[in-house]
This record gives sequence, structure tokens and C-alpha cells, in this order.
Amino acid sequence: MFADGLVAETEQVRAKWGADVRPLQSLGYRQALAVLDGSMSEAQAIASTQQGHRNYAKRQMTWFRREPDVHWLNGFGDDPQVQQACMEHLHRQL
Repeated sequence: MFADGLVAETEQVRAKWGADVRPLQSLGYRQALAVLDGSMSEAQAIASTQQGHRNYAKRQMTWFRREPDVHWLNGFGDDPQVQQACMEHLHRQL
């Protein structure tokens, strides 16, 4: 995110709508604002964003594990075998 221009994007959004606009309070943007404000180095912001994403993913997994009807597929969505397994599962549900 940072390598692809997150700080510059954040600076543009802040200039147009202000720092208190809700999207800038989300993960990554919050840290980019800290870089722009000088309260965090870019390295610290990257580490903080990475940790935040790990924590968020953990909360998501905890939530999904509690859902009884979730059907897990092994692999990634761009894998044709996973796509086929997904379609087969959907057809069985209909």
C-alpha cells in the first residue's frame, strides 16, 4: 500500500475533504496520516499497518469459525480448481 502511493493519496484526500473524513480513519490511512503529521515514520507506519491487518484477519477468522454454514475451500479464488469446487458446491446447494 505504501509502495503504491498510499501517503500521497492520503495527502490528496486530506487536502480535499479534511483529515476527519471517515475513510481516513480506516486501516492504513490512519497510519499514512501519522506519517504526514510527523508522528510516525514510514517504517513505523508500515509495521503498524501490517500488524493491524494481521489482527483484522484474525478477528475475521474468529467470526467465520462461529458460522456453522461456512464451507471452506482449500486454495485461492483465482485457482481454476478452487473455482470448480466452488461451483460444484453451489450447485449441490440449489
